Amino acid sequence: MHLSKHRPHRNLKYLAWLRTKNCIVSGKKAQCAHHIRLGTNGGTSLKPSDYFCIPLLNEFHTTGHSALHIIGEETFLKQFSIRPTEVFIKHLSEYLKDAFDIDYKVCDKPEQETISDLIDLIESKIVRSSSLSKKKKASVKKDPTPKVSITESSYYQSAKKLKNERDKELRRKLKEESKNSASPKKQFKGNEFYEKAKELKRIKDKELRKKLKEQAKKK
Repeated sequence: MHLSKHRPHRNLKYLAWLRTKNCIVSGKKAQCAHHIRLGTNGGTSLKPSDYFCIPLLNEFHTTGHSALHIIGEETFLKQFSIRPTEVFIKHLSEYLKDAFDIDYKVCDKPEQETISDLIDLIESKIVRSSSLSKKKKASVKKDPTPKVSITESSYYQSAKKLKNERDKELRRKLKEESKNSASPKKQFKGNEFYEKAKELKRIKDKELRKKLKEQAKKK
């Protein structure tokens, strides 16, 4: 199957994994994954399949003098003697092992056919994993017990009743204390100092009334 016949697969996990590999030019840890358009299913305004990518440093991708996007894809591949199909097979088989623990034995098949087999295996595993995940979610049994609002539960109602009774008793006690503290006579009645002060006030009031009475007679 020619690479141009593949659909534009999208696999973000594969791209993220590819960026952890070494740059195919420098051998250092890659920084980006470049989609190869030459000889694949890419075209004008059409991004190739995510499986048709090569790991590169930014220097060889966009920023350096010999960057792919500066000198062009065809010149870049020739200058660094890169055969994209070999790179695809190498990384797709490694990803199949890392992601799904499947050892793919590369044999004497044509490269196009080998790439197609690897992609089909990866895609089938993705579909199967997705299907199992959906089945697992569907198999989770729902609790048949109808949900009851917390305000409707017997525990809540009992606690509410107990709180109301305690609040009522507290209000009663506070009311009684307020009555007692509001009357100084009741509070200090029988106190020696209070009684003496009370008697002294009575005598002074009597003298004041007598004095006012005499002043009124003189007028």
